[in-house]
Amino acid sequence: MNNQLAEAIKKEKLLFEPWIGKQYWSENQFGIRILIVGESNYTDDQEREQPHSTFTHRLIEDAIAGKSRHRFFKYIRRTFIDDISPEEFWQSVAYQEYIQDWLTCAKDKPEPEMWKKAKPLFQSVVNELKPQCILFVSKGVYDRASQNFSDSKPLEINDDVALKIYQTSHPTVRIHQALASWIYHPTGAFGKGGFRRPRPVVKALVEAAEGVI
Repeated sequence: MNNQLAEAIKKEKLLFEPWIGKQYWSENQFGIRILIVGESNYTDDQEREQPHSTFTHRLIEDAIAGKSRHRFFKYIRRTFIDDISPEEFWQSVAYQEYIQDWLTCAKDKPEPEMWKKAKPLFQSVVNELKPQCILFVSKGVYDRASQNFSDSKPLEINDDVALKIYQTSHPTVRIHQALASWIYHPTGAFGKGGFRRPRPVVKALVEAAEGVI
């Protein structure tokens, strides 16, 4: 992270700094800057770990090293490209948790005040990272973050497997210069999780943003 970006993030008082891959700004796997956005961070052991600025970094570093117990980051990676290595994938993208408050467990839901606080902080991250493509891995976060931004041309989804849970016309918005859309949570319930069904959505989004996949 360069000094200017670090200062901007510190100024905005982010609890969780975004992960920024080493190739995010330069030649990466996708040919464009992609920001992936999740909902929130939590711990399953509050005595072991308290919230800190590089908590998200630790999670992704564990995923790269094969130490993560969670499917979440693995499913995100395989939603883009099934056989890409964790190292190559995560060094090619940026990742940010939208909510900038600490939740105590996976089932906790952010309070209304947390959503209100998060929106301007997220805008600051977008301004600094200047993504060309934003993928929300939560429809609920997309619905809130995309308010007051202009709709863009919908993605056309024609894959039979994807169409079991997604519509043929999949919405997008422009958030500053980035084309943004969403997929259901990768480990979501009711058959909406996994990586095979959302893959055509992600492919269509990256290509619409003039990336390659």
